[in-house]
Amino acid sequence: MMEEIKKPIEDLFIKKRVTRLRTIAVFFVLLAIGVVIRLFMIQMVNTSTYQLLAKRQYERRVTLDAERGVIYDRNMNKIAVNLINYSFAADPSFMKEADKDKVAENFALVFKKPKSEYRKLLSKSTAFVWLERRVSEMTARQINDSIRGLIKLQSLRRHYPYGKAAASIIGFTNIDNQGSSGIELDQQSELGGLDGWAILQADALGRLRPNPDYPHQEPKNGRNIQLTIDMNYQTIAYQELEKTVTDYDADDGMVIIMAPGTGEILAMVNYPGFDPNTPEKYNSSNLFRNRAVTDLYEPGSTFKAFSAVAALEERVRKPEDRINCENGQIKLYNQVIHDSKKHGTLTFTEVVQKSSNIGIIKTTQILGEEKLYQYVRAFGFGNETGIDLEGEIRGELKHPAAWSGLTLPMISIGQEVGVTALQMANAYSAIANGGSLYKPYVIQAIIDPSNDDKTAHFEPQFIRSVASKETMTSVAGMLREAVIGGTGHRAQIKGVEVAGKTGTAQKIEQGSRTYSKDKFTASFAGFFPVKNPQLVFLVIVNNPRKSIWGEASAATTARAIVEKIINSSDAFAKSINRVMAELEQDSTLEKNELTPDVKYLTTETAKNILDKLELPYRLIGSGDMVADQAWDFDGEKKVLLLKTGSQLTVSEAQLSEESTGAVKRVPDVRGMSVRMAMNRLYEAGIDVKIKGSGFVIAQYPRAGKGIKSGERCVIQCRPSL
Repeated sequence: MMEEIKKPIEDLFIKKRVTRLRTIAVFFVLLAIGVVIRLFMIQMVNTSTYQLLAKRQYERRVTLDAERGVIYDRNMNKIAVNLINYSFAADPSFMKEADKDKVAENFALVFKKPKSEYRKLLSKSTAFVWLERRVSEMTARQINDSIRGLIKLQSLRRHYPYGKAAASIIGFTNIDNQGSSGIELDQQSELGGLDGWAILQADALGRLRPNPDYPHQEPKNGRNIQLTIDMNYQTIAYQELEKTVTDYDADDGMVIIMAPGTGEILAMVNYPGFDPNTPEKYNSSNLFRNRAVTDLYEPGSTFKAFSAVAALEERVRKPEDRINCENGQIKLYNQVIHDSKKHGTLTFTEVVQKSSNIGIIKTTQILGEEKLYQYVRAFGFGNETGIDLEGEIRGELKHPAAWSGLTLPMISIGQEVGVTALQMANAYSAIANGGSLYKPYVIQAIIDPSNDDKTAHFEPQFIRSVASKETMTSVAGMLREAVIGGTGHRAQIKGVEVAGKTGTAQKIEQGSRTYSKDKFTASFAGFFPVKNPQLVFLVIVNNPRKSIWGEASAATTARAIVEKIINSSDAFAKSINRVMAELEQDSTLEKNELTPDVKYLTTETAKNILDKLELPYRLIGSGDMVADQAWDFDGEKKVLLLKTGSQLTVSEAQLSEESTGAVKRVPDVRGMSVRMAMNRLYEAGIDVKIKGSGFVIAQYPRAGKGIKSGERCVIQCRPSL
């Protein structure tokens, strides 16, 4: 009985179990079919989609920065270079929330920013986000870059070794190392190069690693650029201008130094400036303006030189012509015009020397509107100079058709005309070089960094002749008189023939056309040496409160700059001193005052030199070489005594060294002016270090001693013997 009951129960259990097993089997069959279908879809139908997703997990395309070209000055000193930096990014999809907190906390501590700022970046639904860029190596060491998903990339950052000194010309780059102002922006196509790219592989921690088997494009580095700027002069000018603006409580200032015979800009300074290494710390108005080419000012009396050129060239005046300066006051069109000092009758040279407004106005009234306008335009005013810098403006010079009755007299003395500092310096260059106007330029060459070949080399560009050499020589003489005994006397340097003109111009009140009673622009424009000018310089001091006069702030600054330049030891300074030495030698020989140094020459050579110069001399001794020389009196007649001796003997080792140029004999330069001494030493192939100024009273090594290549001869100088 029990067996009959038990069997149906077992059958029912078996039936249910079979059903369950069949259900499970069907499920697994369907699951397998689903997996097969899914694999088919992935492997066959949607292959490209899933391959792309996979690549996103382990591959990144990154930019390979091109190395930006180096900027050099004329002497190949580096003034803009590249430093290795690091940039940090992250792939939030690779990072755990706890790791994001660690990264945010680490970055907040190192960069002194709120943790929330980094946490917000790491919360973005993106595969790549920048955290910090252009980080120094020292700072980068403080970052824990072992966290999964944090990316550390090496990059380049621009660095400017001279800081503020040349910032207005060079400019700076932005966070992407692209030029933002100055040469960096103007020459972006040359300096920037072309970025490359590479596919990097991410490891298990999300760190990017290069894979040589992956495709990549190498970057093409930018070209190097050599400027005409001399960083020695640039630094000198910046330091002196900074001192002047501070000492005279001025708003700002500018300095330009040019080579008058070529148009090369040797220095172009704005103060206050900015540090291009940290441009974010400065007001944007200082970052994007080179005031020497973008800002206008009324030049005042420095402009009188151009009125003088026009008058002499058109034969309206001669330097010796006498002009009644009306005791310092004249009335024109109900407007009273004054001189700074009362003058009676002056020669035209004295009019320029003493900066008489009335004398210049009376002269240009004879000259006439059309002629004055013609010459002012010929000097380049009212038009761009064409310099290879962006942002240059034309200036303001009205056509005579728009002139009022007062415009002619006002323009002749430097009012009612707006000029840039560059226009003014370039116009003075035309006076200095004898009448030729050149296009100013700052880029000397573009250089291929792979082989140092100059792919482009820029030469001086002549624009036009402004006036005759005779006229320019006459005006240069007038400007020399202005420095010797006129308003520019504070620019005078003993032993250096400096020419120039001061300017003190009232500023126009902002928002009106009236002149301010207490705001002025002080300036000094000049060049040296007068007979063969090598440098033109312009100093502008904007609104000096402690003394408004150009002869105080601007002329004093010009003198300080010139003094430092002529005592420097770079190649350009050497050439300047050679020119001045030759001029000095010529002028003193004419006066029969310069005694040639004939020591260590053979007696025959010494006699030939002295006979040619018609200098009286007498030989003492029977040697065949001049051992010493000194002036003495033979009765009432002054003669040069030449003490003779035997030829110097040197060892074979010394002869060997001298034949190879390893050792050079030091000439005796005692008693010479500093420039004559420099010229003599340079000719002997010996560099020189100067202590003091004026005339040489001592030297080391002493005359006749051997000096090795690279060593300097030190000369001690004082103003008078």
